[in-house]
Amino acid sequence: MPDEVAEKVIATLASVKRIPAEGITLQTDLQGLGIDSLDVFTLLFELENAFHISIPDDDVRSIKTVGDIVGGIKKLLAAAPPSPDAPPAPAAPVN
Repeated sequence: MPDEVAEKVIATLASVKRIPAEGITLQTDLQGLGIDSLDVFTLLFELENAFHISIPDDDVRSIKTVGDIVGGIKKLLAAAPPSPDAPPAPAAPVN
């Protein structure tokens, strides 16, 4: 079962291409879905807004499957600074 990031990527891709999400898996090849350059820009814009991230152009060139997108977004999310809406980290104990 896909995780939350994968589910959001699949739902976004299904919306952009107007296809059923049930037919998209992490192994689905983007070229096989008929993703063209306009679709790529639309998809990236939607994903950047959904996840509040910026996807570098260099990363886009290596994307071949839905799993590549999910993996790339997870890396960007892990490297991103905490959101200003996130609760503060607990203070370290004082010795």
